[in-house]
Amino acid sequence: MPEQNIFELLFVTAVATIGTSFVLALLALWQGRGRQTARMLMREAEDSIVFLFDDTDLVDATPAARALLPRKTGRQTDWDVFLSVFSHHFPDIAAKLSSLAGAGQMVLTAPILGGPSLDAEFWDGFARLRLREGEATDMAPVIDRITLAAMEDELETLRGLSTDSPQLIWKQDPAGIVTWANQAYLDLADSCDVRSSDSSPAWPPKTLFKGLPIPVEDRGRQVMRASLHLPDEREPLVYDITSLRRGMHSVHFGIDVTAIARAEITQRGYVQTMAQTFAQLSVGLAIFDRGQRLMTFNPALVELTGLPASFLSSRPSIQMVLDRLREARMLPEPKDYATWREAVSALEAEAQQGSYCETWNLPNGQTFSVTGRPHPDGALAFLFEDITAEVSLTRRFRAEIEIERSALDFMTEAVAVFSPLGTLILRNAAYGQLWYLDEDESLDETDLQGQARLWQDRCAPSPLWSGLQDVLGAMRPQEGHDGTLCLTDGRQVEYRFAGLTGGGTVVAFRPLRSDTATLAPPKDHDRTLRVGT
Repeated sequence: MPEQNIFELLFVTAVATIGTSFVLALLALWQGRGRQTARMLMREAEDSIVFLFDDTDLVDATPAARALLPRKTGRQTDWDVFLSVFSHHFPDIAAKLSSLAGAGQMVLTAPILGGPSLDAEFWDGFARLRLREGEATDMAPVIDRITLAAMEDELETLRGLSTDSPQLIWKQDPAGIVTWANQAYLDLADSCDVRSSDSSPAWPPKTLFKGLPIPVEDRGRQVMRASLHLPDEREPLVYDITSLRRGMHSVHFGIDVTAIARAEITQRGYVQTMAQTFAQLSVGLAIFDRGQRLMTFNPALVELTGLPASFLSSRPSIQMVLDRLREARMLPEPKDYATWREAVSALEAEAQQGSYCETWNLPNGQTFSVTGRPHPDGALAFLFEDITAEVSLTRRFRAEIEIERSALDFMTEAVAVFSPLGTLILRNAAYGQLWYLDEDESLDETDLQGQARLWQDRCAPSPLWSGLQDVLGAMRPQEGHDGTLCLTDGRQVEYRFAGLTGGGTVVAFRPLRSDTATLAPPKDHDRTLRVGT
């Protein structure tokens, strides 16, 4: 049994070896046949103009044929180069040769009398193209005419490009004299010439741009911007000129950038105007571009933050600016650095959304109001305003108000102050105790009319209530009105109304019986009786 397995294994190996050898032999035969086919197609053609193509690849050509083909450029194939040369003599060559594989062979004849012909045949996957002379027997004239035609076509193309180009193109000798120019340059030179319109154009044309830098080496280039004043134009034309050296001469290309130059001047003027305006602001301004680099800042930013102008002029990033502010203790710094970095990231994100507005209480006692505003193209603007004086003034006002409130609370007389619009803006503790108002209660009726209804509701009927509005409306500053009221609990209260400077009103109530200074609120039935009266 093992001997049988060994025999089967040897048999399979032998079959595989024979099969592989057979395939390799076929491949060698096919490649040899291809080479033999190519040799057969090119046999006896060494003195002719013959091309041999395998699809778009040139696999062989006679020396005379290769001399006709220029070098490939870019993505051109050998077939593209061949068509570019011979399509001038055979206009429909591409369309006709596309059916060569099906036709087997064909002859293309040039449309001109006595012109060349092209014998084409397809055999075994190869296309053999042979150029023949029409009437002459010497092939040199054919080659010369084809080469000359290709050169003339290229020259015509270049001439058309230079004529139709809106760009100025001209050539100068070492002395600066124009030796060649395209139509755009000639037209511009004619417009600068003050001669009569019926006179013939001068040659050489006028040198429009003098003193152009010439590169020292061939293939080098120099670019400069030059202005040209036309006779009838107030504003000069502006050109960007590229200069190249070609042997002893120089070639120049001029692009009209007048509109761009004027826009740049306008932009510079606008930037200068904005810079002058920003310089007068007391608010610090920092504008960052979309790359988060500082693009513009004003002197107020230097004064407020203390950052050196040299540092700000180096176009630092937002992170670098904030780090320097942190080092200078010009930021409200959290306790740990991780929280600080999170706060910085949040600052940038909120500024991009236009929602960043915070008050910075600095360690040195200053207070900054910082606002971040987004701008087009991802730019960010930060405004730094020193509000230390305003904050100090507000704090001082609040302290004074607290002192005044404490002083009023010290008084036993019930006092309330109303604004010119009749809004209750200040009252002391005695006023709340007299009219049973909770100190922490948010009153619905906090105007003068609402308080007057409260007084009337908790007092006995009096002629005062019917004419109270007239009394209060007729009072002038430093004028007053006084009298006595009787509360529903029987107490007598002396009242005084007085006008204040600015249109405000102060009212004061003083109980006449000191032994009833602290009384309970009126009974519900008393209030009900009063309301129904």
